[in-house]
Amino acid sequence: MVIFGAGASYDSSPDFAPPQPQGSIVVPGPPPAPPDPREAWRPPLANQLFRDPHAIFGDIVQAYHKLRPIMDPLRRPASGMSVEQALESLLLEANGDPERTRQLFSVRYYLHDIFLRVTQKWLERTDRISNYGRLLDQIRHLNRAGAPVCLVTFNYDLLLDDALVSFDYTKPQEVKLQPDAHPMFKVLKPHGSADWARLITSSPTRSRLQPGQLIEHAQEIQLSDNYVTANATDPHQMFKFPQTIVPAIAIPVQTKTEDYFEWPATHRDFFLRLLPSVKQILTIGWQGKEAHFLNLLREHLPHGGVTQLTHLQVVGKDTDEASKISKEFTEQIRRNIMHTYTDRTEGFSNFVRQEQVGFFFKD
Repeated sequence: MVIFGAGASYDSSPDFAPPQPQGSIVVPGPPPAPPDPREAWRPPLANQLFRDPHAIFGDIVQAYHKLRPIMDPLRRPASGMSVEQALESLLLEANGDPERTRQLFSVRYYLHDIFLRVTQKWLERTDRISNYGRLLDQIRHLNRAGAPVCLVTFNYDLLLDDALVSFDYTKPQEVKLQPDAHPMFKVLKPHGSADWARLITSSPTRSRLQPGQLIEHAQEIQLSDNYVTANATDPHQMFKFPQTIVPAIAIPVQTKTEDYFEWPATHRDFFLRLLPSVKQILTIGWQGKEAHFLNLLREHLPHGGVTQLTHLQVVGKDTDEASKISKEFTEQIRRNIMHTYTDRTEGFSNFVRQEQVGFFFKD
């Protein structure tokens, strides 16, 4: 099983490394090079979701006026708080506050729109060459037995989906069929996807509503478990289904219980059937904070005997981060793992360039 977090998409281009943190010491030398225009479209980390430092999402913010009052606390959370904690605080305030519910429903639309745009622009500017594609090719080559490989991504973007096209992956229009659409690679997206939408079970009015109108009626909307492949804000797509649709995007919060996951029940059932046979786990750019997901692993991963966890490989921005995540993850899932590897796992690009996934397949 491979688990991808935001750090994987952030460092997904082998030709365009993430910017290095700037220190406080000024070293004499030639003037710095002008910023690369591609940088504006790098898939954001969680703490960058609302900042818009390159001023490229202003039209999206302006499209959802209910979003504006909460943008500043999301761009600049209170001291010591993460974006996820700030969102969770707002969710707690939404209980009994219809206006807060509308504001948070607009977050779903904002995230949907920015990730559709980021996916398109980033793929264009990187020639669709990605670390996702190279990693999948390395796994395909080493996985001589053709055993199923579960690919779990908590990212809303479509970078993994795009990389799979090179391996004869044809994404089914029916969302419920997507996890089993490839003989080897089994794709699951617990937080939803920029190209997914959910049908609502009942409409506040008999007429079809635009996104802004749906946000106004957020308290009355009940979501079904019927997911479709669609751009939920495209006028050419939003009205072609029997019921109104809204973006299938989970709001990123700190607790991250099952209530805040955004995948069909059939995907969850598919995942639970796979878990008892998982022997190796590789995580890339994932912080391991999804409480309910960790609980699923703790309850359903093999405990030992013939089938047991043999390998854990963690890729972080540097070895220290990878070691910390590895330790916390092992404690959370409560398993003894025969072999763990975090050395030299400094970013996704470095990991695939050195072909370190070979450890994943060693006996």
